[in-house]
Amino acid sequence: MQSRNWLGCHRRMFAFYGGVTHVLVPDCLKQGVLKCHLYDPDLNPAYAALGIHFSTAIVPARPGHPRDKALVENGVKLLMRYQRFRYRRTRLTSLAQVNQALEECAKRINDRRHTRFGVSRRERFEALEKAALKPLPQAEFDGGEWKEAKLHADCYVSVESDYYSAPHIHRHKKLRIKITENQVEIFLNLERLAIHPRSRHKEGRRIKIDEHFPPNSVAYYESTPQKLLSQSRFIHPDLNAIFVELFNADVYGHLRRAQGFVRTCTKEINTAGHEAASVRIAAAIATMRRYNRYRVPYFHDLLAQARKQAPSPEADREIVRRPGNPMLRYVAGAVQAADADAAVPTVNQESLEL
Repeated sequence: MQSRNWLGCHRRMFAFYGGVTHVLVPDCLKQGVLKCHLYDPDLNPAYAALGIHFSTAIVPARPGHPRDKALVENGVKLLMRYQRFRYRRTRLTSLAQVNQALEECAKRINDRRHTRFGVSRRERFEALEKAALKPLPQAEFDGGEWKEAKLHADCYVSVESDYYSAPHIHRHKKLRIKITENQVEIFLNLERLAIHPRSRHKEGRRIKIDEHFPPNSVAYYESTPQKLLSQSRFIHPDLNAIFVELFNADVYGHLRRAQGFVRTCTKEINTAGHEAASVRIAAAIATMRRYNRYRVPYFHDLLAQARKQAPSPEADREIVRRPGNPMLRYVAGAVQAADADAAVPTVNQESLEL
């Protein structure tokens, strides 16, 4: 569980109750408590900020003492037993279905008449417990998870498999990143450098602001994709088709990958010639399309494998061995020519002079 999910559960819990409890008694999980202590535990800074915002005291339960929160443990036991019994013949296939099932079971348990109190749990809460809650604060809690990241040379910081831009004058500096449910904020000390909408794709997408990049970088990103497309047309049509698909998906995310493809293909053409290399490049591209895996190391391995399977230029040569010395090898045509030269009688030069 992420820290922001833990904080979000508390916000939704207080909104559901319509008030705030005077004391919170959580378990000693890392999202809430960094170090357990009987008298002075170290709370997670984001969790402590939530307690300050809602004006509630956070008193973690002692490790290995479930009786510190016995009512919660018993309520969880009742809910899980009832949910497993009620849906024992139903297969839940998504998180939404699980949440819906838990909500329905909790509603049935709260509306059922309690044998000890003579009223339902919901009626007892409305009559006695709700009046004891503190009112909700007017401002919404804007807590989030804090991380540290270095601004790379390409003016991006990596946050949960995605990339967010920051001003280029702060390259190679350590920045603080605040991650909330809907946005990502980038700070240097106490100064906020950038704010981005949070990406939830986790596919290595790049969220950028043009003002964060220097002028020469803007010119580079404008000219380089066109140059790569032009080079791919001369290398192979299939490579050009892959570049068009990658650039349509994300130009800046696949720019260096396209450069790696061009460099690998150019090296193959210079080594084996354009005709032989074109066949291997087409076969490697077809394999990448089949498995939907467009990676430069994988492309390089496919070309190396095709190079090993290709017949060598000496495969068509017929090798014969001279009978007198089987260790000497000659090509059949060369041996025949040598035998023909040996069959021609030689004329002595001294006899011609006579």
